[in-house]
Amino acid sequence: MQIGTENQFILGYSVHQRPTDTRCLIPHLEKVKSQLGKMPGTVIADAGYGGEENYDFLEQNEAIAIVKYSTYHREKSKVWQTDISKIDNWTYNEEQDTWTCAAGQNLVFRRESKEKTESGYEIQHRHYRSTSCEGCPLKAKCTKAEGNREIKVSMKYLRLKNQAREKLRSEEGYALAVRRMIEQI
Repeated sequence: MQIGTENQFILGYSVHQRPTDTRCLIPHLEKVKSQLGKMPGTVIADAGYGGEENYDFLEQNEAIAIVKYSTYHREKSKVWQTDISKIDNWTYNEEQDTWTCAAGQNLVFRRESKEKTESGYEIQHRHYRSTSCEGCPLKAKCTKAEGNREIKVSMKYLRLKNQAREKLRSEEGYALAVRRMIEQI
C-alpha cells in the first residue's frame, strides 16, 4: 500500500501487488494525478523509491524529486569516500568520454547496451574498460576481475542521481526530508 500525504492529510492511496516500493511509485503517482487532476509539484520519498525510472518519470512530469537513492547515506561515510573501487570516487572526462581510476588509469568507452525493466523502461548503459591493469598496485582494492577493470554506467541515472543528491543536501531538501519523517509516523 502506498499513501501520499501533505501536512499529515492523506491526498491519495494505492494498493499494489509488487514486492518493492521502487515499482510502485509511478503507478501510485499516476493514480494520485487522476484523482487530483495534477501531479504533485514535489515528491519526497526514501531510498526504496530511488532509481533511474522513477527519477526520469518525475523529471518528465516536472516534479521536484526529494528522493533518496540506495547508497545516499552510505556515500557520506569515510569508508565509501575512500573506496577506490567506487566510480563515485573516480573522475569522468566528458570531452574524452573516459573514466580515470584512483591509479590514474583511463577506462575508455567500448560499447553501449540496453536493458529493459519489468515495466518496459529502457536503461542505456555505456561500458568502459581500462587498457591495462597489469602490475597495478591498487588492483586488489579496485576489482576482483582477473583481467582489466570494466564498468557499466547509465549516464542518465548518474545525472539524475547527482541532481537528487544536490536537492537532498540543499537546505530546502533537508527540511522537506525531515518533514517527511514526521509525517510518516
